Amino acid sequence: MAHSILRQTRTQADVLRDLLEDSYALAVNMKGAGPQKASQLLDNLDQIARLLPDLEAAGVDLRSEKVRWQEVQGAVRRHADSLRNELAPLGGLKTLRETLALPPSLQNRWWWWLDVTAFRNMRKRFLVGALVIASVIILLVGGIWTFNKLFPVDPQVSAAYGHKLNAEELVGKGDLSGAITELNAALRLTPDDPDILTMLVALYDLTDQEERVNPIGKKLYAEFPSSIVDSNIAQSYMVVGAVEKALSKSLQAVDEDPKNAQGYLIAGMAYEAKGDTHLAYRYYRQAADVASAAGDHQTEAFAKIRLATLLQKAQVPTQIPDPPDVNGN
Repeated sequence: MAHSILRQTRTQADVLRDLLEDSYALAVNMKGAGPQKASQLLDNLDQIARLLPDLEAAGVDLRSEKVRWQEVQGAVRRHADSLRNELAPLGGLKTLRETLALPPSLQNRWWWWLDVTAFRNMRKRFLVGALVIASVIILLVGGIWTFNKLFPVDPQVSAAYGHKLNAEELVGKGDLSGAITELNAALRLTPDDPDILTMLVALYDLTDQEERVNPIGKKLYAEFPSSIVDSNIAQSYMVVGAVEKALSKSLQAVDEDPKNAQGYLIAGMAYEAKGDTHLAYRYYRQAADVASAAGDHQTEAFAKIRLATLLQKAQVPTQIPDPPDVNGN
């Protein structure tokens, strides 16, 4: 009888509180949780978004629940990458959005658009880097034209370089399949080019072609130090915008060889893209120091450019940007 009474006295506010606690626990433990729990989190968030205004309209005091709701949303944003990864077996957020009877609003149900906002944020964070890279490419193209005038290069190499530039352009447009086609055309002309091979490793991985990744990886690791291979693959991931993969590979590279300046540089770029200004500063500083000791003036200069940019934007380490609010601002 007592249990029956308890069930009867359970209110919608109690349901809301349980959903808030369950959602927070799901969000902070999302990595490796699996697609079912990831889907459950999305469903919980939808239920909370429906319950809150209904209960508030009914006159229920929800001050503490609103604070907890802010905390839940903050946890979801912090673990957004893990949530998107866990949903991948179901086709990702885009596929799931298309199954909903009511299209989700970016303002009120923003969690259904984490893939889109992640892409937008990535583009914002990489704006300065993209301009630097574009400038470098312009200089390289001009330099190669001059070099070809003075010292004619093997036509095979020149043709391969053209395909590589086409691939970079296609990557920028998000056409990974087209980029793979261009890189394979370049590879037929210069089959031992490690830059082409490392970019293919990243692109094959991101397009779920694992059977093509392994043979290339074996070839690279057999010919070059593992730390160099890993930092080059990390750089390829960074070019494509796969920040988490770039970070993982770059950290692996510096763990294998603490004197790998490029590894520290890519790790700094990945942390900057993730919004972790403290760690970005630390790894850029390490990249500059290691590169300076090795006489690698190009890497040292690039690391110092990124350091200067961070200092200008955030006054590191005394002032760190605030995390985004509930609306993502």
